[in-house]
Amino acid sequence: MTPCPAKGVKPLQIGGVTLSNNIFLAPLAGYTDIAFRRLCRDFGAGLTTTEMVSVKGLYYNSANTRELLAAADNETPSCVQLFGSDKEFFVRAINSPELEKFDIIDINMGCPMPKITKNGDGSALMKDVRKAAGIVEACAKTGRTVTVKMRTGWDKINAVEFARALQDAGAKLIAVHGRTTQMLYGGNADWDVIASVAAALEIPVIGNGDIKTVGEVEFALENYGVAGVMIGRGALGQPDLFARLTGRDGGRLVDIILKHIDYMRAYFPERYVVTNMRKHLACYLKGVPDTKQLRQEVNVVENLNELVDKIKTTFGVKENL
Repeated sequence: MTPCPAKGVKPLQIGGVTLSNNIFLAPLAGYTDIAFRRLCRDFGAGLTTTEMVSVKGLYYNSANTRELLAAADNETPSCVQLFGSDKEFFVRAINSPELEKFDIIDINMGCPMPKITKNGDGSALMKDVRKAAGIVEACAKTGRTVTVKMRTGWDKINAVEFARALQDAGAKLIAVHGRTTQMLYGGNADWDVIASVAAALEIPVIGNGDIKTVGEVEFALENYGVAGVMIGRGALGQPDLFARLTGRDGGRLVDIILKHIDYMRAYFPERYVVTNMRKHLACYLKGVPDTKQLRQEVNVVENLNELVDKIKTTFGVKENL
């Protein structure tokens, strides 16, 4: 029997941009690089977004910042996520030639990490509604499609008031992570707050937090009034979740891992691939029987071909990559 898409999975319009579906991959620094995003798009993710890009880094032509702007051929429509707290730098970044290729400009007002918030960036903007709305308004006036990723608040919940201000300023979509900044990634995401934002806004609201299964996606779409769902940590180790959600065949775990490595090889030096795949493999192999030795060995392997051989041996794969 041919698999069917999950309940509630459907196309989504963001301003003038049409997405094939309403299931997004959340940007996660250190994880959702171009290779992982390409993999998730293969499996059917409706939207993938670059890791956070500093608007000041763009202005000062930082090499590390430029590297984050790479996009895979299948990332269409495309989305770049910017962070900062100075609207003038945002406008300069959006008007730069490097961002012309992106269909959607997403503004990060949700990152809770101290190294970001101590500068007034990320979710620190949730403490100043007027300043946050000013950034969105300035960005929207460039004519680009602007979206925002936010949290439920800094320490107290102000999500509805904050989201309304962003909508009025010109945002075309709001993604809400169901935690305050002070919660970081602990506790449980508050989907009731997400629902209250969805009910208060006219633009699409995307829910994010603690989504790891098809059933949880279906429940969120059916019960919280959101236009779509954004999956972050729940996609690590199972990018094929997007396949199950969109009615596709994800295939064998070992094939997914090897394809991920193949994509990594296409974009990055061997050393980066080996070290970066260690954390991905910890996710892929979690709870998988008979992989204890492999989980130990990946932390000391330095050679990519050796890593691939150990993966194939563990899973009994005889054919070449």
